[in-house]
Amino acid sequence: MLAALFLLTIWSDASQPTYAPTETYLLLCGYVLFAAVITIATWNSWWRDARLSGFAHAVDILMFALLVLLTDGYTSPFFAFFMFILLSAAIRWDWDATALTAIFLTMVFLLVGLVATWSGVPFELSRFVVRTGQLVVLSIILIWFGARQSWTHGDIGEALSIGHSTLDESPHEAVLRATVDRFGAKSGFIVWREGERKWPAGLSLDADGMRLIDIPEELEQDLVLPGAILYDLDRGRALRIDSQRDLRHLELATAMPQFLINSKFLTTGIAFPITATSGEGLICLDDVPGLCLNHLDLADKVAEGIANHLQRHAVLKNAEERAESRSRLALARDLHDSVVQFIAGAAYRIEATKRSHMMGRNIQADLDELKQLMMQEQRELRAFITALRSGPMTAIAELGSDLAALAERLSRQWDIDCTIITSVGEQAIPTRLRLDANQIVRESVANAVRHAGAKTVGIDLSATSDSVTLEIVNDGTEFPRRQNMLELPLSLRERVEQAGGAIDIARGMGVTKLSFALPIDQGGAG
Repeated sequence: MLAALFLLTIWSDASQPTYAPTETYLLLCGYVLFAAVITIATWNSWWRDARLSGFAHAVDILMFALLVLLTDGYTSPFFAFFMFILLSAAIRWDWDATALTAIFLTMVFLLVGLVATWSGVPFELSRFVVRTGQLVVLSIILIWFGARQSWTHGDIGEALSIGHSTLDESPHEAVLRATVDRFGAKSGFIVWREGERKWPAGLSLDADGMRLIDIPEELEQDLVLPGAILYDLDRGRALRIDSQRDLRHLELATAMPQFLINSKFLTTGIAFPITATSGEGLICLDDVPGLCLNHLDLADKVAEGIANHLQRHAVLKNAEERAESRSRLALARDLHDSVVQFIAGAAYRIEATKRSHMMGRNIQADLDELKQLMMQEQRELRAFITALRSGPMTAIAELGSDLAALAERLSRQWDIDCTIITSVGEQAIPTRLRLDANQIVRESVANAVRHAGAKTVGIDLSATSDSVTLEIVNDGTEFPRRQNMLELPLSLRERVEQAGGAIDIARGMGVTKLSFALPIDQGGAG
């Protein structure tokens, strides 16, 4: 269009061309034909666009020099042509190529002016100086433009919209769908290898939907490409842009894994590597509309977005696994401190009943009481399950009622004197803290009876705005020591640590005192 406009404007001005009119018209007609051929040849071919860009740029610069020499006046196209050439350099390459082109064009303009002067051609010095200054200023502006321009279609966040990471869908399926949509490709596939796994997995997406790809068990090459590449398998072509922004023509055999080259579902498209902490792989997008070198820059940005998405998914998966692990441990502790301890207490009562029977005593009352304890334990277990299903908060008064009933039952279960004193308000506490407090009391009383031979256990429940305190005093023997420290059972220490609490143990005047401080704000997280 610019070449045709040059020809039209010069032809319409009777004073132009100023010098060698016949040669100028032939030159312009030839340039219009050249521009048309280049346009048709590169219209839908990224390969010819890349291969012919340097040659076309050189022809443009040559035309600039000749038009400056042969034309003059307001119809001279040198100014618009100067901008066109610099913008071409900025779009095709980067700022350094733009700067070199600007310097070279300015020197050409000066050289043409000197040639005109030496040839005795009428020459207006003031116009020449003004135009030279304009070219210098315009060069600086366009060099700045070339330094800042980047065909990225927005930042990384806008380059690829995958959505929020969820564990319901494979992250690789989500990545492939989003990438195919972003490039407008008719088909695409992803090959991915987790960690040190030898054989990768593959997914393909086309008009028929998503499906698995059979990947050879042995790969001759790594999955990681040298960078984003454009490929044409039918013609055996591939190219990329290196770190210096130079075009590199590649051999397909070294640029892509052989199984991709031999695949029947790839023809022409773009491929780029993806790497994350969880693994590595590549994405191929076939039949991308308007495929050109600019897509290589976009691919780099999309690859970063994909890596971020895969990393977020890995973090979520790890967090879920850790949460499941904590839940399993907490449930195991709860079952140990409730069902297991009750069974131990029941076995203790059965053994006492057995001895009474051997001594000829009537054991009906003992059996009835054991039955009542078992039924009450069943109700407690149901209440425990209900609490797990309930909301995150509960009234602290309910904890006081729970512990009062528990103390009464533990007295009969272990045949001891277990009492409780509560001094709490109306505040709410996490349900998890309520369960922890119940199990701490169960475990502490069971250990005091079974391992210390306690006959009396006193429980004191109190609370402040930010913590719940349990003090449990028993008259049993001293707890075992390790490194001059009284040692608590592992299950108790784990439960309190998981709840973010603290334990204090003291021995004196023939009794052992356990103090448990459980924070209210962290109890629900345990």
